[in-house]
Amino acid sequence: MRSATLQNPPRMSTSEDERQNLVRFRELVLADRELHDRLRATANPPDFVALAVRLGAERGCVFSAPVVQAAISEQRQAWLERWL
Repeated sequence: MRSATLQNPPRMSTSEDERQNLVRFRELVLADRELHDRLRATANPPDFVALAVRLGAERGCVFSAPVVQAAISEQRQAWLERWL
C-alpha cells in the first residue's frame, strides 16, 4: 500500500496560494483596461492595496494586503537594482 505522502502531494502554503492568486489577478488587470485604470487612479498606497484585495476577491483571486505589499516592495527593489 502506498503511503499518504505519495498519494497526496504536499499542499502549498496559504501564502504561496495567495501569491499565485496575485499573479493571476495581475494577468486579469493587464487584460482589462477598465480594471487597470481603476487601480491606476488610486492615489495612495493603502487605498491601492485595499482596492486590489477587494477587486481580486471579486474575481476569485483571494490574497491579503501583506501579499500585495510584499509584491510592491519586491518590484520596487527589482527596479532599483536594475536602474541604480
